[in-house]
Formats: sequence, C-alpha cells, structure tokens
Amino acid sequence: MKCPGEQYQMPVPKTMCSICVDEDCGGYYGPATVRMVSNNGPPLPMPMQVPPGHMVQQIVDEHGILTHVILSPQPPGMPGSPMTGGPNNGAQYYPPYGPPYPSPPQYSTHHHPHPGAGTPPHMHPGVHHAHIHPPPPSHNCNNHASAHSAGPSSSPASHHLDERTVRQRDKMKAKYDRRVQDGYYQSGPAPSRRTKSKRTSARNERNKEITASNKGVSQTMATLSTSPTQNGDDIEEERRELQQQLTSMPAPKISDVEARSALIQLDSPDYDQSVYDLINPADFCYELLLSEKGRDGKYKPVYTKYPGKLGDATEITLKDLKPATEYFLKASTLLDDIRGSPTDPVSFKTLCCEPDPPQSPRLSQKTKTSITLKWNSTAENGARIQTYTLECDQGQGEGHFVEVYEGLSRQFRLSKLQASTRYLFRLAAVNSMGKSGYSETSSFYTSGSVPSQPDPPMLSEAFVNALTISWIKRPNDDDFTLHMEDECTGHGFITVYNGPNLSHIVKTLRRNSEYRFKLAARNEEGQGKWSDVVCYKTLPDRPGPPVKPQSKGKVYAQSFRVTWDPPKDDGGSEVTSYTVEMDDGGGYDIVYNGPDREYVCERLTPGHSYRVRAKCRSAGGVSDYSECCTVTTQAVAPGQCQPPKLQGKPKASSLHLRWNYPEKDGGAQVTDFTAQMSFPDNTSREVYRGRDLDCIVAGLSPGRPYLFQVRAHNKAGAGPWSDPLEVVSGAGVPDAPKAPVVTCKSPHSAIISWEEPVNNGATISEYKLEWLQRADFDYIQLYLGSSQSYEVRGLIPASQYSFRVQAINSAGSGPFSSPVTCVTPSSSPAPVVSIRYSAAATTIALTWKEPNCNGSEIIAYNIDVGEKNLTVVSSITEHTLEGLSPETTYKIRIQAVNDIGVGAFSAPIKVTTRALPPNPPRLECISTLPNSLKLRWGDGRNQDMVKYTLEMEKEDGSFVAIHTGPAHTHKVNKLSELTSYEFRIFASNDAGDGPYSDTFTFTTTKAPPPALKAPRVSETGLSHCVLEWTGIKPIGSDCIHYLLQIQALAAKEVEYKEVYRGPNTSYRLTNLSPRTEYQARVCAVRQSTSRSGDITGAFSPGTVFNTLSPAPQRTLITKTVETKISEPKQLTDQQWAMIILFGFVLFAVLVAFIAQQIISYTSHTSSRQ
Repeated sequence: MKCPGEQYQMPVPKTMCSICVDEDCGGYYGPATVRMVSNNGPPLPMPMQVPPGHMVQQIVDEHGILTHVILSPQPPGMPGSPMTGGPNNGAQYYPPYGPPYPSPPQYSTHHHPHPGAGTPPHMHPGVHHAHIHPPPPSHNCNNHASAHSAGPSSSPASHHLDERTVRQRDKMKAKYDRRVQDGYYQSGPAPSRRTKSKRTSARNERNKEITASNKGVSQTMATLSTSPTQNGDDIEEERRELQQQLTSMPAPKISDVEARSALIQLDSPDYDQSVYDLINPADFCYELLLSEKGRDGKYKPVYTKYPGKLGDATEITLKDLKPATEYFLKASTLLDDIRGSPTDPVSFKTLCCEPDPPQSPRLSQKTKTSITLKWNSTAENGARIQTYTLECDQGQGEGHFVEVYEGLSRQFRLSKLQASTRYLFRLAAVNSMGKSGYSETSSFYTSGSVPSQPDPPMLSEAFVNALTISWIKRPNDDDFTLHMEDECTGHGFITVYNGPNLSHIVKTLRRNSEYRFKLAARNEEGQGKWSDVVCYKTLPDRPGPPVKPQSKGKVYAQSFRVTWDPPKDDGGSEVTSYTVEMDDGGGYDIVYNGPDREYVCERLTPGHSYRVRAKCRSAGGVSDYSECCTVTTQAVAPGQCQPPKLQGKPKASSLHLRWNYPEKDGGAQVTDFTAQMSFPDNTSREVYRGRDLDCIVAGLSPGRPYLFQVRAHNKAGAGPWSDPLEVVSGAGVPDAPKAPVVTCKSPHSAIISWEEPVNNGATISEYKLEWLQRADFDYIQLYLGSSQSYEVRGLIPASQYSFRVQAINSAGSGPFSSPVTCVTPSSSPAPVVSIRYSAAATTIALTWKEPNCNGSEIIAYNIDVGEKNLTVVSSITEHTLEGLSPETTYKIRIQAVNDIGVGAFSAPIKVTTRALPPNPPRLECISTLPNSLKLRWGDGRNQDMVKYTLEMEKEDGSFVAIHTGPAHTHKVNKLSELTSYEFRIFASNDAGDGPYSDTFTFTTTKAPPPALKAPRVSETGLSHCVLEWTGIKPIGSDCIHYLLQIQALAAKEVEYKEVYRGPNTSYRLTNLSPRTEYQARVCAVRQSTSRSGDITGAFSPGTVFNTLSPAPQRTLITKTVETKISEPKQLTDQQWAMIILFGFVLFAVLVAFIAQQIISYTSHTSSRQ
C-alpha cells in the first residue's frame, strides 16, 4: 500500500504494506484494520512502514493465514521505537492475541489519514525489492492492494504450518458436511433460530466488533481479542463464513453497450470448493442493483436471476435504458436466505442516438393565406439537435406530405395558402445520430369570408306536434341558425336551433297549424344573410272517440234503434264518417259505415244481449272506439218440450219421470217446469212444479195406466204442453206385519213369532228379523227366511232386547213392524277377569274388575289360594293376602257370589313372593377437600345389582337424595369450607327399599389460596435484582403471606431455596452470582386466625433471568462502541423435562377420568335393565 500523494514504496521479501496518516484529518478516532489475505505459506511477520507515534499488530486466522494488520496509536509509556519487520531488525513488537480469528468480517474500502502524513515514513534499511504479481480475483478483498511473490522454498517451520493448515481445512470440511446432512444448507428457507438453539447445548461467547468513524471516513474497525470456543458447532459462525464465500463474487462484466441496452455477464463466486464441495453453483441467485445518480447514489434492484442450470456464468441484457446516461452497476449472490455483499460498482455509459419524436406543432396565428406554427424542443439523446423538419399536406388531405421548413428555429410562418382550407402538419427532429420519428399530425384551417345566403330550409317530415326541418351544408358553412315565427303568438321570429347539424326537430307545436322558417349560415368570419321565408304546417291529429251510443225508442224482440253523438275533440279536422260494430257474443261485426249518427239493428234474437260501439274518421285518421252500449231484446214464451221419459221401472205406487229443456227458451231463461198426470177417467192433476228436470210421482195404484205431460215457463209466460207419455204402474211391496210375540225360555234363550201381512199383489217370499241389544246401538239382522218363528240363544241374563220383523216379495221389502221389547230373567254372576297383583316378601295385593252380576247384585267373592281354604271377602274388588312365605309361588283364582248362586272361577294366576330387601351399608369419607367430600360405602362388590340411595340433610332439616345407583362411591361438590354435613343411605333391590342407615357427619377443610402469576424481574444488576408479583385479596378473616423461592440453573440445583416469606408483593434479591441464570417462583400462604395451621397454595410458573456480566477490561483501545446482539433466551433441558412430565401427567388424568365415566355409565345402564 502507499499513501495518496506520496511515492514511498518499500521492497519486501514476500508481501509489503505501507501505511500513512494524513495530517488534514481532524483527529484520530480508533485503530484502522486492514485485511491482508495470503495463502502462500506460514504467517511470517511482514515489514511495514509505520508513522511516528504508532504501532502495528499482525493477526493470523485459524488456518495460519495472515489476515489483518492493525495500526493504532502508541500507548503512553510504550517505548518510542517504530515497528521494524525486516530480517535486520531484531526488536519487533507483537502484542499478545487470542486464538486464531475464526472468520474475517467484511470491511469497507476507505483510507484513514493522519496528521503525520507530511513526514516521510520510516524506511527499513537492507530490504530488497521483490517481483510483484497482481493478486488473483479470488483473493481480492475490498479493493485493498496485496501482492504475492514466489519466495524461496519452505523451511521446516513452514512445512509444519502447512500440515496444520491441511488439518484445519479437513476439520472445517467435515463440519460443513455434517451441516449439509442435517439440512442446514438445503434449498428453501433456512432453519429457524429456535431449531438451531435446540441443536446447540451451549453458545460460545465471541468478541464484539467495535466500529468508529469520523467526518467523511467510514473505515470499519474490529477488536482484536477473541474468546476461546467451547465444544459444539456455532451455526451463526458458519453462516458468516458462507456469506464471506458469497462475497467473493467478481464484479460484473459489461459489453455490447448500446443506446438503450447493455449486456451484463456475471460469474459465480470463487468459493473454496475443497471445503464447500456440496454447493451447486446452479443454486445461486443473482441480483443486479443499478444507479443513474452517481457512484454513491441510490441503487435500485433491476433484475433477479433465480436458481437454475446456469453453469459458471450468466448473461443478462438490460433494456429500456436512457441514451447517453452514465450508470453504476452492482451485483450480489444469494444462497437460500444468505446474501453476499454487493460487488464494487462498475460504471458504463449508454451510447447516443437519434432524438425522441417531438410534440405536435401548435397554432400561433392564422389569416386567410397564412398559418403560423410553434413547437417545443425534444430530448436530444446525447447529440445536439441540428435541425427541425416541418411537413405539410398542401391542403389536399390525401396523406401526401411535403417539407415546408428545415432549421433550428421552433417557429415558422407558412404563407400563400388558400382561404378556408384545412391543412395537416407533422414535425421531426434531426441530430448527428439520425432523424427522429414524426410527431402526431395537427390539423388547422385558414381564415375565409362569411357564408353566402343559403337556400330556404326544407321540410323533411311533418308530425302532429313537431316538424323536422333540414338544410344543405356548403364548404364555407360551419354553424347554422334556424328561426321560426308563430303568427298566433305575435312574437316574431325566434331562434329554435343554433349548431352544426343539418336537421332539427321543432317540438311542442300546435296541431294542424302553419309556421314560418328562415335559415342563416355562420363560420369563423361571421354570419351570412338569412334565407327566404318558407311556411310549413303540422299534421292534424286523429279525432277522439264518439260519445257512448244509446238505444232510442222501444226495444223489440228482433230489433232496436241506436244513436250516438260526435266526439268532443275532432283532432283539428271535420269528421267524415262513422263506423258502428255490434257483438252478439261471437265477436264484433261491422253493421254500419256512413255519415249518419243513428242506425236500426234488425233480425235479432229475442231476449239476447248485444254490445254496440262506434268510431269516427277524419283527415287526421281513425279515432279509438267509444264505450260499449249493451241492449237486450225482449223475450217470448219458451217452445214445446219433448215428451217426458220414464226413468227405471214403474213401481206399484210411484214412478220416476225425466225431461229436457225446450229447443227455444224464448230469449229468457227457463225458470221452472210443470208436469201433469191424467187418470183413466180423463181427469188430470198437476203432480210437479219446479226447476228440476225430473220428478217422482207417488200415490199410484198398482197395475193402472196413466198419461204424463210437461211444459216450460220463463218470465214471458208458459210454453205449450208436450206430447203425452203413457205408463202402467207395477206391483207393490207387502204391508207391515203385526208386532211379533217374544217368549223367554231361560235367562239365555227366547222364541220370537209373527203373523203373515197383506202381500199387495205378490207372494211373500221371506221375512227379515232384526234385534236391538243396547239402546245406543242400531238394529242388526238376526234372521232371514220364510219361517214365521225363530229361537235366539246366548242372551245375557237380566238384559233388555228389542225385536222387529219385515216381509219381502217380488216388489221389494215392506215396512218393519212395530218393535217389541223383553227382559231376560236374572242369573248367577259371570267369571272374574282382569286380575292384577303386587307381590312383596310376605304379602300379595290383589285387585280385579267387578264381573257382570247378571241381574242380581254381587254380595261376596271367594279367593282360592292353593291348598288353603277359600277366603271369603265382601263385595270389594281388592284384597291383600298376608302371612305368606318369601320366594314362594302361589296359584290364585277368584269367583263372585250373588243371591242367585255362585259364579264360575276365574282363570288361575301364578304369583311368586319376593325376597327381603337389603340392609343399609356403612358410610365413610375417603377424601376431604374445601368444597367437596368423597364418600364410600360397601366392600366395592355389587353382584346382586343392589341400588344405593344417598341423601344429604338440607338447611331445613329434611333430607334430599343426591345420588342413586349401583356405585360404591360418590363425590359431593359445591360445598362450603369448614362446614359439617350430615348424610344417610339405604339400599334397594327387586324386593323393595331397605331401612335407612344411621346419620353420618363429615366436615370440609379450608381452601388453599389460588396460584399466582409468574413474578416479574426488574433492576437486574451483577449481584442483585428486584422481583415483583401480583397479590391476591384476603380470604375471609385470614391474611395472605407470600413465599418466594429461587433456583440457580447454572449450578444444576434440583431444589428451590426460600429467600422471602412475608406480606409484601416485591422483594430485592442480593448476593447473587454475576452472569448466572436463575429461576424464581412465588406462592401465596393463607394464615389461619383460628390457629388451625397455615395453608400453602400452588406455586406460580417459574421466571428465568440472568444477572449481568462484569464489564470487560479495555486494553489498547482508546474509544470503543460495543454492539451487543441480543438473542432470546431458550428453555433449558430441565425446563423441557418439566413440560414433558406435566403433559404426561395431564394426559394420564384425562384417560383415568374418561375410563371412570365409561364404567359408571355401564354400571348405571345394567342396573336399569
């Protein structure tokens, strides 16, 4: 190295560096660290030029490579001899340094001047020049100059250091291979800090890099001391080493630079493939940063190349660049989430090119024969504009342009043009690189004269309330003004349109009215003369509908006269004709068309309704139809009906007649019909009058001829009789027999007999006998046959029955006779049915339904129980048999007794007595808590499926059941602390409920205080800190104290130590060890006022904290700034073990609770079954 402005250069055997300090610097701010990389041999002292009052330190890394040379002020008291590094100087100052530097950090490329730069540097005598070779690209670090020369053969010491270097490299390669196998360098996101902390048992402390800067100086400096590494791998260190390898990317190469593009060639980083042989260059990601505001300007990412099969180089073409612009380019390499430092900026400048297309020219001034144009300058793109070219189409409008101007002026006046003509213009710029593209085309008109008098406006189309006026446009016309005059208003001509259109619709005009119009043309020069005045008339409107037609005079059965009035609105023209339409139900038909306003409608149907409507016609068109007028003609009597028809066969005393409507109803609806019957003696009578189309004629004599006729009626009167129908009546049904005779033979049977009635002309073929068993039932058939008597059996004693009989012949069934009633005699009771029982151990309770007494009241019951005598009970229907043996089967039957005799026994039933109920078990309390008691009874076995009922005494002294089931334990919850409760229990089985047990009394305990939150740590120092926690309220009359315990995690203490007990919610810990990890916890203690003992609550979660480390001793460093990288504290192995143990215990408790619930549910279900 050499200082700027100085020509001092010292030959050295291997590598030489000269360091100077500029006197213009405002002051020295710290040591300057210059990284020197040498891979040619062992770390030998390097001769250096040192300014007066300074000293030099040289550092080698863990591979034995000389990496850093540090220049710093000489401390007070240090001998003033400068450092000499040549072989002729035996005294050299090397301060002690720690183990080899693990990984060289990155430094910026800046120089540190010193006020002593004016003094020539100290020269070492006897040092010869060596042949200097340029450093290879792979070892160029931050623009620091370094030289390597081929020295003499290695000495034995050099050979020993080479072997150590090989071993260090092998060790680093093995460590990298393990990281690759563990997945730390796989594609994708890097492992999280939490995962790395789990893999690392203890983190090594590293030396902190200390940086300082002065005005305009940004040289990076680092401390010299490094702490020894412990066993294990430091992943962060490896990431920095890998980042250092990515930083060795060569600067991008720029070629094929054009005006708007450039070709960029990138090379992959020259990393140490012997160590990182598993890295694939195809996994690299490249990023380009571009700045157009100078080397120190803001760089923006313009391109990112993602991993792919790119080989060792990548070519990228940057496009859309600005011509004649200097750019600065940087490149950086990324591997997963590891980013290397950008390369040094490389500058390039794009080429010049033709100008950008200019903007369209603007109109500045115009006359009838000239146009003056102006335009703005355009981008020159690196070459000065030489001329502007203006082209014009000469007013032809065919797209053929001719150059009319060429020069540097940005204004031009084009003359000798035609008036009122449209011209097109376009502009281009020319520089030394060529001609730009043309601007957008501009269109401008020259001035002219006012338009001449136009032709009168024309009528395009006339409407009722509007007129469409149109006109012709001439070349010199731009806008038009249309005036209209309405003579009725007296306002004269008024403007109705002003614009460039060639037609206009004048609206809101009166119908069938005349209007006057005139037109004037206008352009930029002014308005021309008015055209001649023309008159146009609107069309008439169609008339309104006529007034609703009305009938005139009397309406006859086949004709009527209709009249109507003209419409109220004739539409502005006279009505010329009327059209009348009539609807008879099949649609409207035209019946009249003419100028008259009345008409006679003939040949109509009587009693029919007709609808009449009218419309009118004029020059404006046809009107709408008027409202409808409804006229109904008069009705007449209906026509003759067809002869009636016989419906079915005639009967002896009646027949059924049916008829239809007449063919003509006379114009009115048929209201009713009349039927008359003529007897053989030529007399007749009316047998029906009504609206139905059939009737039944009764009161006939069997076998006689009759004549029947029918006629229809409407509101006009009765029509003629129909032709007669002759009918002969048939035979009749028999008369009703006399009441039958009933004779009871026994309580269960009777004989019914009857006499033959009158047969009415036909022999009686059979009789039907019906009976009624109950008053709320209907008669049902009992017998059907030709006999005149019948014996009925199966009657109920002391019951009432009714009988009736009917005779049947060929004509049908005659009427029933009068009913006859009889009562059967009484009898012994019926058998007992529906016996129910309820068995106990020594008793059987019987209930039964009272049987039918058969007419005599039941006075007693006989109960037969196996071998015992009959048990006689009164007329009650329930009885309890006592004195029976448990678990014994009995056969029971019952019979009823009345005054007539003894009834039959019931069907026997078998009843088995039950076993005796169980005795109550003894209660005991197996678990006592502040708000619950767990009770147990029995021996835990329940083979007989006994059900237990546990009761607890309430405040009013009564007991309430709190548990029923086959279980032998029960937990009573929601109790009060220090409270006595009384319980009792009884057992039940199929035999019934057993007796109650004695009353047992159990008392709950005191409740412990709740768990606290984790304590908070503040004011942490080397040997002290303050712990605070959230207090709780006192429980009842008891006060709350707190117990604080701590545990030193670094010493791997298993038990906590009590450090405080008292009522305060904070405590200051002292006498702690510096840089030691502690864990603190706190719990609440309930102190009883009744001297029953203190109750300690659960401890809070532990809070882990570290005491501060003592400040490091400063050596040889005048002013440093410490940068501490804070990392989150990770859980220790003991803490992870406690978390896993707690999770396992929670899971075991959950499984036990679910198993207990399943067993309880199964037992309860089986007991129900």
